Parts: sequence; structure tokens; C-alpha cells
Amino acid sequence: MPPAVRGGSWRDPVLITVAVSAVIVVGGFLLGVGTPRAQMVAGGIVTPILDLALFWLSRRVCRVPGMPPHARRFWAAVGVGGLLFCTGDVVDLWTVVADPGIQRIGFHPVQSATTVLGVVVMMAGLLLPRRRVSRSRREQTRLLLDTTILMSASAVVAWCLMTRPGMAGAGPGAFFLALFGCGVVLCAIFVAIRSGLTGVAPMSRVAAVPMVIAPIGLAVSSVLLPSGSVPDTGVQMASILLPCFVVLAGPRLQERHGVDGLDGREWFSRRRRYSVLPYTGTLVCAVALVFVLASRGLGVSAWGALAGLLVNVGVVIARQVLALAENDSLVGQIRHREQRLTSLLEHSSEIISIAGPSGALTYASPAVERILGLPVADVLGRCSLDILHRDDRARLDAELAGLWATPGAEMTFQGRYQHGDGSWRWLEVVAVNLLDEPGIGGIVCNSRDVTESRELHERLRYQAGHDDLTGLANRREFTEAMDAWPGDATVLVIDLNGFKSINDTYGHATGDAVLRHVAALLRDCTGPHDVPARLGGDEFAVLTGGDRPAAERMARRIRAALGVPTAIDGRELTVGASIGIATGPAGGGDHLLNTADLLMYEEKQCSRTLTS
Repeated sequence: MPPAVRGGSWRDPVLITVAVSAVIVVGGFLLGVGTPRAQMVAGGIVTPILDLALFWLSRRVCRVPGMPPHARRFWAAVGVGGLLFCTGDVVDLWTVVADPGIQRIGFHPVQSATTVLGVVVMMAGLLLPRRRVSRSRREQTRLLLDTTILMSASAVVAWCLMTRPGMAGAGPGAFFLALFGCGVVLCAIFVAIRSGLTGVAPMSRVAAVPMVIAPIGLAVSSVLLPSGSVPDTGVQMASILLPCFVVLAGPRLQERHGVDGLDGREWFSRRRRYSVLPYTGTLVCAVALVFVLASRGLGVSAWGALAGLLVNVGVVIARQVLALAENDSLVGQIRHREQRLTSLLEHSSEIISIAGPSGALTYASPAVERILGLPVADVLGRCSLDILHRDDRARLDAELAGLWATPGAEMTFQGRYQHGDGSWRWLEVVAVNLLDEPGIGGIVCNSRDVTESRELHERLRYQAGHDDLTGLANRREFTEAMDAWPGDATVLVIDLNGFKSINDTYGHATGDAVLRHVAALLRDCTGPHDVPARLGGDEFAVLTGGDRPAAERMARRIRAALGVPTAIDGRELTVGASIGIATGPAGGGDHLLNTADLLMYEEKQCSRTLTS
């Protein structure tokens, strides 16, 4: 048998059979079919069959895979109880059949003894050691008070039934049976309350309903029948058999649910921050007292009900005091957490903000004033995108749209936000979409200032790709620019003529000044999209478009600019240059650079030959 059978219980063949049989049998007794003696014999035959059915169904529950030991032990005890009930009912049936003079429903001593023993066995299955649940002392006290409240209410009802008119003349045996029935009810209610509140139950909540209703029905019949309040034999037998049919639904429902409901979850919902059980118990006591006073006047029943009500009210007050103490403790903890959270937010180095569905900020931590120079009051109600740099907003529009459209989505980005003084600060923002989260309902952002680290990164990146002396791109940056250049390009390689003599004659300081002067001339002679660079020593290069005539005109401008005498360190100096020009696909690695370099050396060699 699988741990849990799927499908509606109303389609279960066993439950349908039990329900149909109950309607036929109980209905027949209520309609008065047959003589009183025939009804007694028929009831005596049906009762053992129901006891055996209880044994059979309980055994099936014990075989469910994964059943916890405490639950298996309880259902085994229920099965044993069913056999004991069957033994007593068979003896009672044999007595009725053997003695034609018996015309009224009675209880054989053996039947009474086996009934008591069967109930004891079931209770033992419930009360034997079971899995413990760790609880605080306060929780244990609350559990004890709740149990006491409901048990006191049940005791008041039992007292009112036991002291009702007619019980005094029913005889000691009947009085004992009624007392035993009330005791069974109290035990059943006690076990149900303990199991439901502690969450360690031997049965699921669905299966517990018929298992609790059945003993209550038997107890009520055991109280009402001896008093003579129900003289009709058919009605008496129906009141006895109906709980026997009801109890069969318990093991069958448990078998269908398997181990569901036995995992420590409590029967009574704890979603609310309060419990209605204590007030229900008090209401039951009050109703019982009013009923007794109205029907019987001030007597033994009324005084007992009043005493029970006073006890119940006292326990409820104690329960309420405990609840108030717990609430006070919780309020103190909440205040402490709020103070700690407020302190953390006030001293946080990050801006924590929440943007509502409209994009307006509904919350901003005090760090916004330290980082962006904007008071919190001025920020609330504004959209954070209003102070985001226009270029960054255009770059992030698509990602931000996806963030807003996807609950639970997370996004990390860096952008420039305008400071209160008009400057721009780089912020790294981690944004999470919590629009569906209760109590938040927006985009939560954690933003930290990365302006200094960003500037440092840019500075290091610039230094890695530029020459320290001239500020031009170095060979590495120049090569990367060639690899990234789209289409054809032209490379000019420029080598200074006569630089070594300047360096040797006037010193390295003058030589460095000459190199800076050449770098300035290259910037003046190139366009905004061109890349001038210093490859090393006195060798320079320019990366420009693939227009060869335009590159040649640029080379003539460079030569003309270098040929103009310039005052450097108080001296009029002039330097020449040999320039090699190569045009072709830019993505060919250093091919263009090498070609231009060879052409430059050819020109330099020609100029030396002409000079000599």
C-alpha cells in the first residue's frame, strides 16, 4: 500500500461501504424495524462485526510504509482494543440469545470489563513514550494552561450530565458506566488537545475527527441510556451503533493519508498571533451554567458548573497574563532590533533605498546625504533616474526595464549620479526587484561610492597605455588601437633626425623637452579620431584612416611643423624626421607597423646618402 492514496475520500469504496451500512443499520433501528428483542439480537450481531472491522483497518494502518513508531504503536493498540471489544460484545450477544427473558438493553460484566480494558489499552498506546519536541519553558506553560482550560470545560459538561435527573435511580452499575463514559470523553479530549497543540500526533487531523467524535457519542449514550431518558430500544441501539460506525472512518482516513500530518505540524493553525481555544472553553462553561440554571435551578449541577467556570476563568486570566508578558517581551525585542537597525542604517557607508512601482523613492538611508550631499527629505518622492547621468541612463535603459519587469531579478551596475554641489559621483548599485515582497513593494538598491576606485582604475589604465614623458599612447595601446580599428587604416612611423646629437650636446633634459615638443606637434597635426603614439626613444607613430593621400598630406604637415625652429631651454632648435607610410587592413597585427617602419628606414637611408 502506498504511503498516501490520492483522490477524494467520498470515492473510497471502504468509506462508502461503511457509510451505506451505517445508514441502513442505524436507519432501521430508528424506524423501529422488528421487535425490541430482535433489535437487541441484531445489534448484538452487528457490534462484533464492527469491532473486527476496527481491528482489520487498524492493522492496515500499521503496515503503511514510513509510519512513525509512536503512531504505529497507537494504531496497534486500537487494533487490540477492537479485539477486546469484540470479545465482550460476543459474550453479551451469547447472554441475550441464551436468555429469552432479557427484553431491555443491558451490559454484561464481561462486556463492561473488556470495554474498560480496551479503552485502557488505547490510552496506553497514546501515553507511552514518544518522540519529544523541544519547547521552551514558556511554551510548555502555555500548553499546560490551554490543556487545563479545555479539560475544565469538558469536566463541567460531564458533571452536568452525571448530575442530571434520573441518574440517581439508575443503579450503581449504570452510574459507574456513565462515569466511565465521561472519563473516556475526558481522556479522548485530553489526548486530542495535547496532540493537536504539541504537533506530535499518532494520527492526522482528518483521521482524529472521527476518532474523537466516536468516544464522545458512546459516552453520551452511556450517560443518557441508564437514566431512562431514551426508553425506545431501537433508538438506544442506534445511539450505540452509530459511534461504532463513525470510528471506522478514522483508520481508513489515516491509511489514505499515510504519514501526512505526522511530521510535527500542529493540528490547530498557528497563523494567527492569538488562540481562541481558551475563550471557547470559558464560553462552554458559561453556556452549561446558564442551561443548568434555566432547566434545573440552583442545585448540585449548578454549583458544580459555577465552580468549573470560576476555575476556568482563573486559568484563562493566568493564560492572558502569560500572553501579555510574552507580548511585552516581544515588543522589547522588536524595539531593540529597530534601534539596532536604525543605528546600522545611520552609520552605513552604503545608501539603502527603495523605489516604488512608480519609480519614486519611498525610502532612503541617511548615507545619501553623506555620499551625494542630498538631504533625505529632498530625495523622497523623486526618481533616482533623475540624478543619473544621461549617458549612463541610455546605456542601462534595457537592463533596468528587465529588472522592473521581473520579480526577484537582481542587477549590478555602475553609474554617475549628480552630487548636491553639481559634480558627479560614481556609484556601484546592487538592485533587487522585491515589488511582490510584503512590506517592501519596490526595487531595493544598495549603492556604494566607487568614485575614488574608479578614478584610480582609470588612472592605472591610462598609465598602462600611455607614455609617461609625452602623454601619447605607448606601443601596447597603439597595437590594441590597430586591432580594434574598423576596415583599412594608414600607419605613419616617424623617426627624428639629429635627435641623438641634441641629446648628447645639450643633455637628456633638453632631449626630453624636444620629445614633448614633438608630441605636441603630432597632436596639432592629427585629427580627433587619429591615434598618435610614442613607440620608444625618438620613434613615433600615427594611426589614421585608410585615405592614403590624406595621410601623405598629414606627413607633409608634420615635416613642416618640425622644420620650424623652436625655442627649447633658451636655444633655437630644429629637428627633422623620416616618415614611412603604409596603408592596408588594420587588423593584421603589426604588419602595417612593420611595413611603415621599413619604409621609414628606407627614407632615412636615402636622406643620409644625399647628405653625404
